[in-house]
Amino acid sequence: MKPQNRCIVDFVVNNLLIITGAATIVSGFVLQLGFHIGNTNRHYEHNTPDVEPLIDTSSTVWGIDYATWSAIHKVVIVLLLFLMVYHIAIHWKWYRGVLARHLVRKNQQVIVLSFLFILVALTGLIPWFIDLLGNRNFLRLILIEIHDKISILLIIYLILHVVKRAKWFLSTLGKVRSKE
Repeated sequence: MKPQNRCIVDFVVNNLLIITGAATIVSGFVLQLGFHIGNTNRHYEHNTPDVEPLIDTSSTVWGIDYATWSAIHKVVIVLLLFLMVYHIAIHWKWYRGVLARHLVRKNQQVIVLSFLFILVALTGLIPWFIDLLGNRNFLRLILIEIHDKISILLIIYLILHVVKRAKWFLSTLGKVRSKE
């Protein structure tokens, strides 16, 4: 790929990452704050395999019910995951260089961000697959709770990552506009 085309593709992918990341954050917060937190209809019977908090499926947030918010969250997560795989793949040489030259300390923010992303992805995807298999067990709930907590740290690191690269976004926007 020509360097100028690569610049445009990277710019589009990075902007899509920001959009899907924001959509993931918003839908995640809506699910957490709108449907999970404060729900007093929880039941946890240790003798039954169906250990799941009860969610009021008749309630809505901004006119959208729980099932739709959950579907939105899952769709944007899948899009975000594909974009992140591409993003990491194009920066794979950088990761190898950082590790080979022992520059982890100097690049600690990006390394922590990457590690947090992997943890959040795993603690979100594993419960999803457990649910798809029809199993609702206590491990699924624990992973979801871990996912929810680590996601807050991930959001902080994502904001720092984007802010640190604001100059790149602005200069690349100028390059993209000049190509039009």
